[in-house]
Amino acid sequence: MKFAMRLALMACLMLFAGLQATAAQAAQKSFVLLPFTVNAPQSYSYLSKALPSSLLGKLNRPGVAQGSVGSAKATSAAQAKKALGGADYAIWGEVNIVGNDGTITLHSVDKAGKQWSKTSSGPVSGLNSTAQQLANALASEVLGMGGAAGGRAASGGRSSDIIVNETGQNQAYLNPQFRYQGAGASDGSRLRSQRIPEAMVDMAVADFNGDGQNEVAILTDHKLMMFKWGRDGKLNPLQEITINRTNANFSMRAMDLNRDGAQDLVIATYDENDNRPYSYFYSFKGNRLKECSKRIPYFASVMKLPPNFAPTLVGQGWDSVNLFGRGVYALQKSGDSYSPGQRINLPEGANVFNCAWIPAGRGNKSDQLIMLTPEERIKVFQGNGNTLIHTTMERFSGSAAGMDHYKGMPGLGVDKTYQLPSRYYAPMRLIVADIGNTGENCLIINKPISTASQFFDRYRFFPQGEIHALFWDGVGLALKWKTRRIRGSVAQADLADVNNDGIIDLVVGLNSSPSLGVGGRQCIITAYPLDVTKMDPNTPADMSDFEITPNN
Repeated sequence: MKFAMRLALMACLMLFAGLQATAAQAAQKSFVLLPFTVNAPQSYSYLSKALPSSLLGKLNRPGVAQGSVGSAKATSAAQAKKALGGADYAIWGEVNIVGNDGTITLHSVDKAGKQWSKTSSGPVSGLNSTAQQLANALASEVLGMGGAAGGRAASGGRSSDIIVNETGQNQAYLNPQFRYQGAGASDGSRLRSQRIPEAMVDMAVADFNGDGQNEVAILTDHKLMMFKWGRDGKLNPLQEITINRTNANFSMRAMDLNRDGAQDLVIATYDENDNRPYSYFYSFKGNRLKECSKRIPYFASVMKLPPNFAPTLVGQGWDSVNLFGRGVYALQKSGDSYSPGQRINLPEGANVFNCAWIPAGRGNKSDQLIMLTPEERIKVFQGNGNTLIHTTMERFSGSAAGMDHYKGMPGLGVDKTYQLPSRYYAPMRLIVADIGNTGENCLIINKPISTASQFFDRYRFFPQGEIHALFWDGVGLALKWKTRRIRGSVAQADLADVNNDGIIDLVVGLNSSPSLGVGGRQCIITAYPLDVTKMDPNTPADMSDFEITPNN
């Protein structure tokens, strides 16, 4: 008798649970997002499809609402209703941009023909905030969601690869140092070398001698120094040489020039009197630095060119008026030296140091060209015609290595007794990487932090910095993750296994800032091991932090 009662009770509980699951499944609403109508200059036309894609990430919530992006255009409720295709709601809208002001109107219609509309305005640079406000309103008033739109509220926390200076994350992340401010590095989440009594101009981490392990190359004003990271956490010196006593070092990149399995060093220098360039090429086979090709009178660097994105040696000439000559060329081997070959299709203002490509991936359907402007803002170009689609308001890079440049009229010369020079700073390495093979490439770059630099253009001794990982969210460059504040002036960053333990590291080269109370400027290397095994490739993109000013 007791057994029969227990059996009946279990059957009731199972039936009740099944009814609850069925009810929950039935309660889930579906919607389709249609392309937006864009009333704005041609450079904003991409918003037609980009905004629905961004709203999809904001409105999707497992078990509550599930959406998709449709292709049928709608300018009325009747047209939108025809595009429902079995969904409960159709959502469409308009974007109007006049000058620096943007207005978004969001509409929805359900199967019964019930309509909803709302309009919100704001600056163009804050277009995402405007879209977020409308998404929140639609989620609450139409879809019946409690709280703000987006997946965070449902999951109890953002399901992102790395938390962006927030607490409360109990899921996967790359490195604890990226989670929030305040923690020390005693947990092994950060490696630090000893201080080296030189100011760093550039840094590179790669296998330079071909032994299968990485070395660290540090470039100072006139010297090149090679180190190996020891088990004691110190940089063990291997060799150092003087590149040129009269020319100042400007930039350094690594590439296997002769395809022998060891990375070589491409070092660009300039004459401090007139900025004329000379680039040098060094190998480190047998732990000895030696020139592997003759120096050339060009600014030389390394780019990963589409469509294969293989490292390519590139060069650019000198111009007495514009500093950089017209055109960037792939350099080809000519005897024991290099000479310009095919010209690379780049937008105006591009040079061998300030460009990188983001390959097409999950977030962007075509390759995009990234360019750092002389004002250190990032421009994004797309298509064979290099159409400008985005410019960041924030400034990045923050290199202290720069050369004075007197701008004058051709043939008239420059009177240095009264004319002040402008200064061009070497762009830091634009690292594009798909960390963890998630299908989404990020741009990794330094964000200098200084109050004084906002008032003094030539103030470059930034006391703090952050390394940001930016990704294309369909509308602009959005923040995926960033490190905690790094004390010191960031000179360069790289992505490599610096201590040869099998784990890739975010390697950051720092110079001591005068504000830190250090006498002579010194450099130090700090590294953050990246635990890619905890990354979730299905994590939805965080659309909460982007800006757009494509006409700047």
